[in-house]
Amino acid sequence: METSRAVFNFLFLAYCDAYDALDPTGNITIKWDVISWTPDGYVAVVTMFNFQQYRHIQAPGWTLGWTWAKKEVIWAMMGAQTTEQGDCSKYKGNIPHCCKKDPTVVDLLPGTPYNHRLQIAARGDPESPYLASVVAGANKNSYAPLVQCTSHMCPIRIHWHVKLNYKEYWRVKVTITNFNYRMNYSQWNLVVQHPNLDNLTQIFSFKYKPLTPYAAINDTAMLWGVKFYNDFLNQAGPLGNVQSELLFRKDASTFTFEKGWAFPRRIYFNGDNCVMPPP
Repeated sequence: METSRAVFNFLFLAYCDAYDALDPTGNITIKWDVISWTPDGYVAVVTMFNFQQYRHIQAPGWTLGWTWAKKEVIWAMMGAQTTEQGDCSKYKGNIPHCCKKDPTVVDLLPGTPYNHRLQIAARGDPESPYLASVVAGANKNSYAPLVQCTSHMCPIRIHWHVKLNYKEYWRVKVTITNFNYRMNYSQWNLVVQHPNLDNLTQIFSFKYKPLTPYAAINDTAMLWGVKFYNDFLNQAGPLGNVQSELLFRKDASTFTFEKGWAFPRRIYFNGDNCVMPPP
């Protein structure tokens, strides 16, 4: 048995992208259903479906925005609320919930009664409002990263350590460290692309699912924590890390430690790209 101490650190870099080659059919679908008509408008139910395999909306929740085609207003909402009311000064007595032409809608706080989670009552023309954006929400006062002082000042680090080199196998230790004092990552996931994943023999303390966007090529894996054990990545501090080990069978025709072959080609944390830090 030979040992090796080759190590790579990947740092978390948040970004937004419309298409992901590793999840080619992933999308967020928005349905706008008019379910009844009123004398001056209609009642609609708006439903969002997340069909992405490894991107989910982190706390504090989703944000949905659109632009009205004409002079519609939102009289009442259940299940969500707008961030601003806008100029409703022309209305007397019964005041609309929101008069903005481009309302921004956010999720309700946890613990809201279920009878408040239903529908939107809008006034005006129901004709396919333009859906301007669907993005992960962020309250800058509460959720802006407060990062532990490090040389890289990044909120997440993925540590890929080539730990052991056997005759027919090789072993990797993966550690995810949270340096963000303001974020507990619940139900996190890690997507790894490496040519030897087709010979992954055993994985310890993480769950594993192969992703095969190119059908016959099995070089991409989604890893996530075991429920109630390590699926919750606490904020920076002693409990701010999770780790696992991966055992690979060697393919003699391709295996090498030269030119960085043993390290991932691509790393995603919660669907966001992780990159090597600058030298």
